[in-house]
Order: sequence, then structure tokens, then C-alpha cells
Amino acid sequence: DAQDRLWFAEYLGDKVAMLDTKNEKFTEWAVPTKWTWPYDVVPDKNGDLWTGSMSTDRIVRLNPKTGQAVEYLLPRSTNVRRVFVDNSTTPVTFWVGNNNGASVIKLEPLD
Repeated sequence: DAQDRLWFAEYLGDKVAMLDTKNEKFTEWAVPTKWTWPYDVVPDKNGDLWTGSMSTDRIVRLNPKTGQAVEYLLPRSTNVRRVFVDNSTTPVTFWVGNNNGASVIKLEPLD
């Protein structure tokens, strides 16, 4: 990102993580639901992190400053791999494709 941090998902660890390349420090945040298996993580313009679940049909939004996470249950089985955040909208819009069928899901948080 713009602050020289590398964000990544820890698939079997049920965590998202960050490497601060300036001070060479790792920080990890656990996702709330076991077996989420995050595959990708994307920061948004507000500093929140977004990831999708490969196995629990959820989207997770994490505030890395507070550690608070919000989960959004999706309407169908998805097997999320890649995630996309549209920072041009207010609030930001989260998009995810579905590996278990031909569909695209748009998530607009209400807060």
C-alpha cells in the first residue's frame, strides 16, 4: 500500500496479516469464524481490510486499528478466492465472484 505495507491472507491459519516493510514487523489478526480460510485480503480507502471465506460463505471486514471484525453471510455457497473493493463509492463497495456458480455478489455495508 502507500505506506509500504504488504497485506496477505494466511489461508490455513484463519488470519489476515501485514508486513510493515519499513520496520520489518509482522502483525496478524484472526478472523472470527473457524475454517474461514481467507485466500486474499484487500485494504480499502478507510483503512479497513476485506477478505472472503473459501468455506463458510462469509465476507469479513476487519479494522486493523481496533481488531474488530464484521462478518457478512452471503446468500449462497461461494468459495471466495479473489476480492475487489471499489474505493470510488461512499461507503466502499465490495465485489466478489462465485467459484460455485456463475454469479457476482455486490456488498454495500450500511455503516
